[in-house]
Amino acid sequence: MTFRLSFFLFSALLGAVLAVGAVFYLQNNSSVSSEDETVADFALIDQSGHFHQLYNYAYAKAVVLYVHAIGCPVVANDIPALKQLKNQFGEKNIEFFAINANFTDDRASLAALTDSLGFDIPILMDDSQLVIEELGVMRAGELIVLDPKTWTIRYRGSMGAGIATVDANKNLGNQYLADVLTALSEDKSIALSNRPSKGCLIDFIDDPASHHKMISYAQEVEPILRNRCVACHRQGGIGPWAMDSHATLKAWAPRVRQAIMNRSMPPWHADPKVGKFAFDRSLTVEQQRTLVHWIDQGAPAGLSPDPLAQIPPKPVENWPLGEPDLVVKLPTVNIPAEGIFAWQFKKVPLPITKDKWVRAVHLKPSNKEATHHVFAFVEYPKEAKEHEPDWGQGANSFFAAYVPGMSVNPFPHNSGQFLPKGSVVSFQRHYITVGYPTEDDLELALYFHKEPPQVEYKMVSAINMGINIPPYASKHREFANVTLKEEGELHAIYPHMHYRGKAMQFAAHYPDGTQEQLLSVPNYDFNWQTTYQLQQPKWLPAGTKVSVDAEFDNSVNNPVNPNPASTVKWGMLSDDEMLVGYLVYTTRLSQVHK
Repeated sequence: MTFRLSFFLFSALLGAVLAVGAVFYLQNNSSVSSEDETVADFALIDQSGHFHQLYNYAYAKAVVLYVHAIGCPVVANDIPALKQLKNQFGEKNIEFFAINANFTDDRASLAALTDSLGFDIPILMDDSQLVIEELGVMRAGELIVLDPKTWTIRYRGSMGAGIATVDANKNLGNQYLADVLTALSEDKSIALSNRPSKGCLIDFIDDPASHHKMISYAQEVEPILRNRCVACHRQGGIGPWAMDSHATLKAWAPRVRQAIMNRSMPPWHADPKVGKFAFDRSLTVEQQRTLVHWIDQGAPAGLSPDPLAQIPPKPVENWPLGEPDLVVKLPTVNIPAEGIFAWQFKKVPLPITKDKWVRAVHLKPSNKEATHHVFAFVEYPKEAKEHEPDWGQGANSFFAAYVPGMSVNPFPHNSGQFLPKGSVVSFQRHYITVGYPTEDDLELALYFHKEPPQVEYKMVSAINMGINIPPYASKHREFANVTLKEEGELHAIYPHMHYRGKAMQFAAHYPDGTQEQLLSVPNYDFNWQTTYQLQQPKWLPAGTKVSVDAEFDNSVNNPVNPNPASTVKWGMLSDDEMLVGYLVYTTRLSQVHK
């Protein structure tokens, strides 16, 4: 699971050693007290829809978190000083954020407010209030300074407290935060005190102590796990461990909590404020709070029989869409232990004696660990060649595909792809070596309509093959667009980039001059290439242009970056990059298909 911030404010107790009013000293020795409080990783989305994960800023000399709330006079007074400090220290490798946890403050209002104030510090939206709960924050106007070397809190308090330096007779007035940041930027140690904030009380969803009320594992926790987690975390599932009992769950509870806080699980990367999508795997705010609070209580089992253990083992489904009408099996591919394995290409004639309409496809490798991706395209016979889709070897569209994280679903209701008799399926397979010799047996399952469908299933893409990402660029943007030549209903959007892909946004620009944001993926993950299916189809008139705004991170701070020193261009390997935005839509059957 995932999210980002903009006006961070952390309040945690530093312990008895941090007495109110105590002075701090700037010393040339760098050391961290064992009594310093460590902040766990978390992720939030900011007021502009950008994703931020705390531990991604490990490169910084310091991270400043400021607690924000609309309408609080203390916050209004602090903003000019905060802006000044960012201007002063921003180039010294110090990151500034704010965090807003007032459930009454919405993202649109925050974006409008920051624009009007020229405030360029991200304000992270803590909708679940789990971050501020964990840090003990009660008031806006509080700030926390973190040392990313250890993720310990080096200062907590308000903007307006005074300090004393090593020379106790020399009072520096209100310059204490600047001195803290100077010390951290110069790798000096700090011993400081907790300076209480007198800012406005935060509007909590409920009583801050309410999460200490016992949460029922059987009645409240298990239903969430059953609906959101067990489908993957089961024997034979893609999850690394089976969520099949309370005992197993409790052993994994710390990692479950971490995954909720940093938004790595469940794997869903769309911004919840943009669009409504089917098969949404994300947790609601209430579900997040229930699971985290239950884990914080020690993950108690309660007195009821273990409901997880009562779930009958679900058999591994060979074909989750049901028994196929036709299965195309390819010869086994032997994959070496090491090195770059050449792409595999194979053409297979289809044994169909009359034209068909396909209602679903399932492209299934037997070895998912070694399979980077597979595409299948249909080559029409000579007499139907002029009607063959422009596949572009997968750049424009595809008949069937397998990539990590892609779910298997039928085409939209009463839609289909035309498959003329005499067609040949062309397969493009890309494998990676995994350190030992292995093999893969690929199968393509086809499901046919009994009668011609009402509408035709199609795909187009916004693509930019001229991308050019400079070395070490952390926020490099590239763009693409496609204009629909025919009217139709948009059903799904599939963003595709590689390891440097960071974020992607889709917007529709209608012929009447209006526009609408369709999808925002602020935390793109190459390991989970999700197809986002709209909850309700969206009508797109002919002439609608769909634009794609993609962001790439080619910096050393991208943990999966193959080589930040390289200039990255379009290429077929994962170490290269791509910018493709696939659009799945349906349109009326053409005359040739009626």
